[in-house]
Amino acid sequence: MDEKTITNPLNQGQENSNDPIKITVLGCGNVGVAIAADLSIGGHDVSLIKTSHSKESVFYKIRQNNNRVLLKENCSYRTAVINEVSHDISKVTKADVVIVTIQSTYHENLIERISKFLNGSQIVICICSYMSSFYFKKHCSSMPVIVETAGPYLEGRIEEDDVPGEVVFRVGCKLTRSPLSIFQKEIAGECMDRIRQLYKGFSNEYSVLESALLNPNMVLHTVGSIMSIPRIEYSKGNFCMYREAYARGNDATFKVMLDLDKEKRKVLERLGCNPIDIFVAGGFLGDPIKSFYEYSESKDRAISPTSVRSRYITEDVSQGLILLESIAKRIGVDVPITTSLINISSVALGEDFRENGRTIQRLGCEKYIEELCETRYGY
Repeated sequence: MDEKTITNPLNQGQENSNDPIKITVLGCGNVGVAIAADLSIGGHDVSLIKTSHSKESVFYKIRQNNNRVLLKENCSYRTAVINEVSHDISKVTKADVVIVTIQSTYHENLIERISKFLNGSQIVICICSYMSSFYFKKHCSSMPVIVETAGPYLEGRIEEDDVPGEVVFRVGCKLTRSPLSIFQKEIAGECMDRIRQLYKGFSNEYSVLESALLNPNMVLHTVGSIMSIPRIEYSKGNFCMYREAYARGNDATFKVMLDLDKEKRKVLERLGCNPIDIFVAGGFLGDPIKSFYEYSESKDRAISPTSVRSRYITEDVSQGLILLESIAKRIGVDVPITTSLINISSVALGEDFRENGRTIQRLGCEKYIEELCETRYGY
């Protein structure tokens, strides 16, 4: 792979591995607040940065409470005090680790904004990023080490009415294992030593392509929400996709989900990647279907999406399915379910998702896909 700069971040990092790590978390939504709180409790020096000026009620409440967030797990509360909460994206300059938690729809714009503050001694971890490694390669003159996960290790929701006056993150699930990819494979071992200081469940199991296409949201969110568009509109904000779209007995929706997953696995297999199914990728262990239904029926599932114009469609179609379709076209794999879901959502929302969606051409990763083809088939 044609890398710009490969630097071992441990050569310029802390001398003592037990020292707190300086972390900047970009994004003040559910994932950003959860990770910032969890890592603060873990003793790290965390800055939480709001990257936009929309939906700021949680951001300002955290600041009014002297940067305090309550992490609620199994009916008990732990108090996190985040070192700094601001809009200042230049804070990434002093960070050892930068964690990007905003929607992948906005990744390229954010990467352009922060590129001048990044350097080769840093690690950047993108949560659910659909191959954003290539946007960093495209825009960064000094390339940090890029890590991509297929999902957050901590799931749940921010609740502002659980404890009066407090911002509470209610943990719905904390994964025991969170697979990831490291763009600079040559220094993956050293990077994992640093990354596991943040969360011991991080595991270097995926390629860059696998970390993108094995994001469970690309399959579960798109099918569950697109098949439920009339119900979402009729409910006027009172819809829970997992409990309703994936209820036991909803065999038609379940079949569409499985067939979309087959298309994803066919693409992965054609490129010599691990064709992991949705149940393994989503962490549904033991009896996978039983585990999936128990997850869907859990009281921890949030009321969401409340609008058809939610990230369940706007992000996971435009960044996930469009990417899958563009890769499939390049390697000659037919993906009719993928194409149909893109077409339906584009018509329903009145937006051509292919026009601005994430393709291998827009990412600039055609050579990467070609190399996978050459390795697999010699062409």
